[in-house]
Amino acid sequence: MAKTVGIIQARMRSERLPGKILSPLCGRPLLALLATRVARARVDEWWLATTSDPADDVTEAWGFELGLRVFRGHATDVLSRFLAVAAETSADWLVRATADNPFVDAPLVDALVVGRDEALDAKTEEAAGIESFRPRSGRPVGYGVELVRADALRRASAAIPASQPFHRAHVTSWLTQNGRLASVALPEAWPMRADWRWTIDTYEDLAMARSAFRLFGSEAATIDYPAMVRRLDATPEIAAMNAHIVQKKLEEG
Repeated sequence: MAKTVGIIQARMRSERLPGKILSPLCGRPLLALLATRVARARVDEWWLATTSDPADDVTEAWGFELGLRVFRGHATDVLSRFLAVAAETSADWLVRATADNPFVDAPLVDALVVGRDEALDAKTEEAAGIESFRPRSGRPVGYGVELVRADALRRASAAIPASQPFHRAHVTSWLTQNGRLASVALPEAWPMRADWRWTIDTYEDLAMARSAFRLFGSEAATIDYPAMVRRLDATPEIAAMNAHIVQKKLEEG
């Protein structure tokens, strides 16, 4: 069977909101909350990929504290960190999660794993060529992970022009433009909320997440997508807190 390894990428020196990965959410660091929320996903093991910058000594310490295996590497060539973990683990597939998306959960990861398995079980030529599986659009910005072939990332690394280093920072963006992708339909019971923003790049994003997870309370580590939407639908002022924030362009890192 294909080996699937999950990787959470994280670093302390965020340009827009430094230190955000350890910002408190419902009484625990953001990184710890995310790691707990995805821990039960159908992957063989979880890693933390951070940088060799001394500022990330604390990131490494938290990774070990959370029971993750940790790799430290290049500060901006995040793709190289993923390839190093793939080589270390002999992974066939990698799940990419980012530490600034704390709303991500195990059921979302599982949906991609199931979608991949069903596609590959079909044994069609088209399915065999798929390099990356992603959730179908329509959910909040930041509620997303990717499931990508390790071989596809190796090919991308060899093909990315030196003049486009941002593709190495974004790991899978070159594949987005040049690879063979498949979108996985999420359950119909998971409502569309494409106008919501669940990623954390700014203080307003962080304030929204703090309010949301305070609302979730004791369920913060386990609450699933439909339940989160129901709670936030009943408290619309929370989703409105960061609705004005514009998502960064690809080249901005």
